[in-house]
Amino acid sequence: MRRRIFLWMGLSILFTTLVICGDLPAAEMYKVQHGDTLVGIAGKIGVTTSALKAANQMKDSSLKANQTLFIPSPKIKNVSKSKPSPLHRGEVYVVKKRDTLSGIARKTGVPVAELREINRLPGSALKIGQKLSLKRPEPEEQAELPAEYTGDEPKTEGAEGAILTPNEAWAAIERRKKENAALLGKWSSPEEPKLVVKAAMGFLGTPYRFGGFSTRGIDCSGLVKKIYQLFDIDLPRTANEQSRVGMRVSRSDLSEGDLLFFNTRRRGGHVGIYIGNNEFVHAASRKKGVRVDSLDTPYFNKRFIRAVRLKGSDDGL
Repeated sequence: MRRRIFLWMGLSILFTTLVICGDLPAAEMYKVQHGDTLVGIAGKIGVTTSALKAANQMKDSSLKANQTLFIPSPKIKNVSKSKPSPLHRGEVYVVKKRDTLSGIARKTGVPVAELREINRLPGSALKIGQKLSLKRPEPEEQAELPAEYTGDEPKTEGAEGAILTPNEAWAAIERRKKENAALLGKWSSPEEPKLVVKAAMGFLGTPYRFGGFSTRGIDCSGLVKKIYQLFDIDLPRTANEQSRVGMRVSRSDLSEGDLLFFNTRRRGGHVGIYIGNNEFVHAASRKKGVRVDSLDTPYFNKRFIRAVRLKGSDDGL
């Protein structure tokens, strides 16, 4: 009888244990994908990075593809009901399949407009695996040239909305330019280029003003557009657009009136007018206004991108 009593007691304890254990959540695991970050995984499943590290005995945030992570409570299936926590500023977000710019903004807490500006995105097209910075870069130590227009950079959307690298973007611009390249007119006399220089020099000392278009204040692309209006050439408004018209010439073949483009804070974002003797006139900065600088200056020599000629002559370019 005692044996039966002990047997039934043992079975009861075992049954109770199984019922209790059945209510406990099963261990959840996550397989690391290419491009995953610890912060990104934590945001997906709704846990903190410290909890992930503790659950997996990790000393740092480094991950390997196909690595298996143990996921602490709460369960992954419950995460969709709660709003994901924004990623910490300073992290890099890797674009995944079906990601949109607005969706990334919601995930990271970085506004769409700021994402576009930080990563120099001309539109909303994204490419799987593309890395988006969530923090503005520290300004580099350079001359006091202003950052020109947000759009003053080579168009970076390629086939099917793919984002091109800077070199690919410039190559695409070159291909389009060669297809449509043509001088925008001819000088009426050999002296006319000197008149362009004289007109540009007439703006020396004019204050710099972003978006300005008069002697009360003017910016670099505005100065170029203003001068060439006097010679029956209607140029686009931004420096990058101006770099796409006319005919490209080599630095060793510069002529008075040619346009010079520089890679300052934004690719293709600064323009000036060549005046001879390796010098050019441009709207430099808020402190310096319209002034003359030399291409031999280390800052401009390093950042020179291209030269464009807008008008030619009957006896040659």
